[in-house]
Amino acid sequence: MGSCNGLLALVDDKDRIFLWNPSTRKFQVLPFNEIGFSSPSSTYYGFGYDPISDDYKLIRMVQSHGNNDEYFHSEAKFSREFGFLANNALHWMVFKTPQSRNKELVGFDLGSEEFRFLELPECRLDKLLWFHINAVGGDICLTSTYRETDNVVVDVWIMKEYGVKQSWFKLISWKEPHFMPWSTVALPLALSKGGGEVLFFIEYKWFNRGRRIDSFVWYDLRSQEVKNVVIRDIPTSFEVNWYVDSLVPLNSNA
Repeated sequence: MGSCNGLLALVDDKDRIFLWNPSTRKFQVLPFNEIGFSSPSSTYYGFGYDPISDDYKLIRMVQSHGNNDEYFHSEAKFSREFGFLANNALHWMVFKTPQSRNKELVGFDLGSEEFRFLELPECRLDKLLWFHINAVGGDICLTSTYRETDNVVVDVWIMKEYGVKQSWFKLISWKEPHFMPWSTVALPLALSKGGGEVLFFIEYKWFNRGRRIDSFVWYDLRSQEVKNVVIRDIPTSFEVNWYVDSLVPLNSNA
């Protein structure tokens, strides 16, 4: 569900939520508070550290249609789209109203515990094949993959000043990535130490008759060259999250 300062927030097949430190092998089961709605709903999770309270917070947000789609009701409690952490806030893409055609970016400040909407750049949302938003290098990063004539284009946008729409800039516009069949998406994960390369996770999203192996590549911002990252004995399909070793203590259940 999320990773922060060496702690992983996990959910098991019985819907139990717990924190786990792989370095110390300690874990803590969290209490579960039901948020009940009679109408259909969507649930969003996020996990992060709040330096103001010097504590970790796990957010569960349920967004539900009211009767006859008259309203949305949202509520946050500390206790499965998963949010990402940037600028001391957790973020998700949500529908602002039942009538909304496109999702919008909302942030939940871990210190003030308040919501705010952030404006997206003027990107090609009308022609999207795939859309993703995450944090790269501490900044909010938007990736849009779309069809332009006979080409597939991957645009990567970075918000350099938090909450300011005018600070979005296009870091990459990658036409016809040579390794990308129609069934894959390219997800930026991190910048190199020098800032000249971007690490991408190449993930299969749809059925592909060929050999299906998720992988990593480095994209050089200056030369636009792509280098494969060789990792032996990895599974053919997987998900990726960041983890850094730490000795953060937990009130262990094991």
